[in-house]
Amino acid sequence: MMPMANLNAVKINGINKITKPFNETVTSGQFDPAVLKNLANLTEPVHLENNLRELRNGSLTPPIADAVGDRVNVEQTLLKCQTRTVPVEWLTPAILLQPQLLVYFHGGAFYGGQPSNNTALLKLIADRSHCEIINVDYGLAPEHKAPAGILDGLAVIHYLEQARPDAKIAIAGDSAGANIALAVASLNRQLGSQQINQQLLLYPVTAPGADHHGPLWDVDQFSIIPSQRNRFEHYHDLFRQIDTIMTDYYLPENVDAAAPLISPINQLDLRCSPATTIMMGEFDPFRLQAWDYAERLADTGVETTFVQYQGQNHAFAPLIDRFWQARDVAKIMTERLVSLM
Repeated sequence: MMPMANLNAVKINGINKITKPFNETVTSGQFDPAVLKNLANLTEPVHLENNLRELRNGSLTPPIADAVGDRVNVEQTLLKCQTRTVPVEWLTPAILLQPQLLVYFHGGAFYGGQPSNNTALLKLIADRSHCEIINVDYGLAPEHKAPAGILDGLAVIHYLEQARPDAKIAIAGDSAGANIALAVASLNRQLGSQQINQQLLLYPVTAPGADHHGPLWDVDQFSIIPSQRNRFEHYHDLFRQIDTIMTDYYLPENVDAAAPLISPINQLDLRCSPATTIMMGEFDPFRLQAWDYAERLADTGVETTFVQYQGQNHAFAPLIDRFWQARDVAKIMTERLVSLM
């Protein structure tokens, strides 16, 4: 059960920051025991083999109990727009009340993951919000390098703008999928559209390929009890390796990782961004770059909320049958979807 302490937003550098401890007695500085159990093999440094098949297998979530059942219909379909054909899961709740749509991009380090990783989470959100959700199966690297996945996402948005001209669109994603979502939203604004009214980002990658010795990867910025320090540092180093591999797979040779379309923290049009909510684990290695992006948003006057789940790491949100934090993400996303009706 979610603790009730420290749930009020505190304004930091213009950001509404909400900190959620994993219980009433431990407010920061150590892993949630359920997370620590999952990191049992990180007592020693880990070397990640660059084997695409194994990497993709590792990007899939375990089976997740479906809390909704047939109250939400899931249809596999193809959306055709801008000469592109994009597979999607289209989720429709039995009670459909809202004109708001949610377009979601799964994570998986650009090379992996699949829409079904998040189906149980998105069904819960659709059921509670009474909104339709489009779960996008964009092209993966290295077969489909940047900007292929971004253009797939843009085609989905333009399809919806044509098919549902009166609908409001929220854009969302987790990890690398959140990066895709931000690029899609930026391009859509540059093309003159304002139909995307909010961004809901789960542990976004906002600077892939950033300097691993620079401030965005500074392991010393994470406070943790001494008995868990080594395990966290090995976890952090594992993500440095993932970041290198995924950036190499994702980017063509002539594309700079610092380009605004690839690294949203370098976008020049942030002042035109819609209200943004970022949900992040305390020990997520991408937390520093997500916070940097949030500061840049807030600095331009964009309403920005940063929800930090203490004790959590990366990629927890789909696991609604294991973590109250995942169910809380569904609650927050539901609230945001119905807030701008």
